[in-house]
Amino acid sequence: MPEAVQQQDTPESAEPRRPRRRFRGLLALFGGAGAGYLLVLQLTSPNNNPLASLARARPEWFALALLCAVGGLVAATMSYVGFVPERLDPWRAFLLQVAGGFANVVTPSGLGGLAISTRFLQRIGISPGQAVSSIGVSQAVGLVLHLLLTAVFGYLTSVHYQASTTVSPLLVDIVLGVLAAAALVVLVGLGVPRLRQWLVARTAPLLSGVVPRLRELLHQPGKLAVGVGGQLLVSLAASGCLYCCIVALGHRADFAAVALATLVGGALGSAVPTPGGIGGVEVVLAGALAQTAGLSYDNALVAVLLYRLLTLWLPVLPGWLAFVWLQRHEGL
Repeated sequence: MPEAVQQQDTPESAEPRRPRRRFRGLLALFGGAGAGYLLVLQLTSPNNNPLASLARARPEWFALALLCAVGGLVAATMSYVGFVPERLDPWRAFLLQVAGGFANVVTPSGLGGLAISTRFLQRIGISPGQAVSSIGVSQAVGLVLHLLLTAVFGYLTSVHYQASTTVSPLLVDIVLGVLAAAALVVLVGLGVPRLRQWLVARTAPLLSGVVPRLRELLHQPGKLAVGVGGQLLVSLAASGCLYCCIVALGHRADFAAVALATLVGGALGSAVPTPGGIGGVEVVLAGALAQTAGLSYDNALVAVLLYRLLTLWLPVLPGWLAFVWLQRHEGL
């Protein structure tokens, strides 16, 4: 009897259970996502069937939206390669971005993509500190560019509103107010000695590794330009994909208004602590799109569902295959 008990506790007998647990976890994830989407669909009007609207989507604009989604992966690869001073294999870096689409679905707030990005750099011989600092540089520059693009498209959208009274400038006013408040906080923080010391004490550990990596990149302006360009193209590709989804469903919208909704709504929705921002992105982005582009909430939600199909769900299977390939070839 003791021998039988000991055999049950061996690692060999427990190993086959791990794939089953992972499979059950994935089933629970997709089952929960399906239930969440059914709840989202209940928020639409009974007279506007989202599935029927998706079936009537214009194929040429759908193909263009898919092209923008793929272009977003290429842009993300450019950003990743550009912000790492060391030489990277572009093909493997692209597969890493594809794998990140799978990792972000199974982890909340995009943590999976950040984790495998850092792991990838460590596997090619970059120290953990430098790997984290490279990701930190990319995130910091991406944040600055995101705010700049938000301000630019917010201004363009406000100019459009002056010539049109069909939509409400509420979200534009909110965005500009948030940017002004952020600038005020920075100015106050720099002007008050105690507050400035507190900010320095809090941010110094985070910037200790980022600043040296950024200095290295300044000596490689070509790579830095590729990284900055990639960051800009990531946002523009996402905006272009959503815009094409709107047109594919037979609606009209101003690109600047769509871009503003994508930048603001996508960021706020992604803050929801669910895998891939499921539920939060759909609801918040549809609401932002209704405010900026003048679409009804029902039509905006259908466009967002099509957008999420292309940018979140379709990349899951290729992402899983890329993740497995990188693992087998010692990339992760």
